[in-house]
Amino acid sequence: MQREQDIRGFTILELLVVITIVAVVSAVGYPNFMEWRKDREVRAAAEKVATMLTGINTQAQKGYFPFVQFEVQPLQGSVRFTSKGMTQNNVSYTLNQAATKSLDCTITPSGYWDNHLVDIYTADIGVHISSSGAVCFSKDGSYFNEKNKLEDSQNPNQTLEGRLSNNYIIICPKSTSGGLIVGGSSGSCGTSKPQYLVEWSRFGNISKFKWSGSAWSRQ
Repeated sequence: MQREQDIRGFTILELLVVITIVAVVSAVGYPNFMEWRKDREVRAAAEKVATMLTGINTQAQKGYFPFVQFEVQPLQGSVRFTSKGMTQNNVSYTLNQAATKSLDCTITPSGYWDNHLVDIYTADIGVHISSSGAVCFSKDGSYFNEKNKLEDSQNPNQTLEGRLSNNYIIICPKSTSGGLIVGGSSGSCGTSKPQYLVEWSRFGNISKFKWSGSAWSRQ
């Protein structure tokens, strides 16, 4: 009899108390978890973009592809990043044939870039430009050029560590609120958070920043 009395289960009231506590903890923790997850996804995309830019500049510096391009193509609900290279033979031919004796950072699916696709990456994120843009690099920076939405005239200046820069791509969540991005240019990032910025120089130096709410901080 004593043994039967010692065996007790949870009462309905106790179960309700436990369920309530779990529900409260989940309600409090879920938004934080979603923010953490969103930041992780956007940060991972920014790191991949920085890696792609570093990779094609390494190709240019080593002479595998003396002229390289990084293209950003906003799609429906995602963004595609592509890096391409031009061989030395094609560089020489293009320079000899072109009336301007220069290389163009043209955005074209085939032909001009020898079909030498170095890397391609598609992510379910947003960027601050609404249509395609590209940036091109060469070994000594002499053929550095930007095209379409990544041109200096299309990209407003951002203040980075006390200096102005318009050589960048801003990466943010794909769900956007429209309006203005940080810095005052209309685009798809709106005021959404988090926002990461990947900057480049004509010589292929790559830097990463995150928007803190009042300034860009180096990552």
